[in-house]
Amino acid sequence: MMQVEQGFISALSLKEHTVHHGVDLAGVEVTTADGCCFTIESEHPLPEFFVSEERLRERLMHELTLVHGIGGMREQICRRRGIQTLTDLQRTNWKVEAREVADILLNGTPRDIIQLFREKGRGADPLLVGLGAAVPKEDLLFFDIETLGMVHSPIILFGCGVCDGQTLRVTQYLLRDIGEEIAALELVADMIRTHPALVTYNGRSFDLPFTNSRLSYYGERECWPALHFDLLHTSRRLFRSDLPDCCLGTVERQILGFGRTEDLPGYLVPVYYQRYLRTGDTSPLKQIVDHNRSDVTTLALLLAKQTEMMYGS
Repeated sequence: MMQVEQGFISALSLKEHTVHHGVDLAGVEVTTADGCCFTIESEHPLPEFFVSEERLRERLMHELTLVHGIGGMREQICRRRGIQTLTDLQRTNWKVEAREVADILLNGTPRDIIQLFREKGRGADPLLVGLGAAVPKEDLLFFDIETLGMVHSPIILFGCGVCDGQTLRVTQYLLRDIGEEIAALELVADMIRTHPALVTYNGRSFDLPFTNSRLSYYGERECWPALHFDLLHTSRRLFRSDLPDCCLGTVERQILGFGRTEDLPGYLVPVYYQRYLRTGDTSPLKQIVDHNRSDVTTLALLLAKQTEMMYGS
């Protein structure tokens, strides 16, 4: 099974207390060296999305267009002549580069393969979701944040999903007040560093840069996962022609086949949190937490769906 480069595992001393401090949600207070935050745990069925490493590499070996000079039309001509894989190309004028590309696909790490696709202008190729299904499940971290909607504003809720057998364990770090952000950030950064394969939806442009911006604000070290699977980009490649947009809610309804009932729209999250801060009423927090939890669990379902589409069930 594919191995992912491991990052530094920070040592946080955690102490858990079963308390609520006025927040009407079942959870615990987690204490770090920089303070505490409120943590909510939940468990959900984990969809099947495994692709064997052998199957993944064999499928990628059919991508003749990874060789310079072979476009779509030339690929069709090659296939009509019986050239189906990069190995077959090694008896043609493309043999040198075909051998180099094949070596990366057959022996390279996931990062090497992703870099190859990026160099070919195919960094968002849906085939790459298979790498997320081929790495050890325990390396995956499904990640989503909620903010106050403004640049450089605090992150008020972090959603982190990890795989445990057939279960997706979702841990949410909720700020009961803005002063708890640094504690939540440190806990989340630790999870990112110990789960080197991040799965997000628009996280390459939003969730991860925003998180690192907030870490930098507090003078903390940024965290960059070894692998990052942003399912928004693959969704655009796979579904754009069939959908009015590729918002996560649209993909849920029309591709995954379910919709959320009574879900809080993402754009209202800042309004609801400000209402909580202003009035002390904790009921808006539950809707924010539910919305974030649904986003995290949908990431696992969408990874499974995209993997099935690209590699079969």
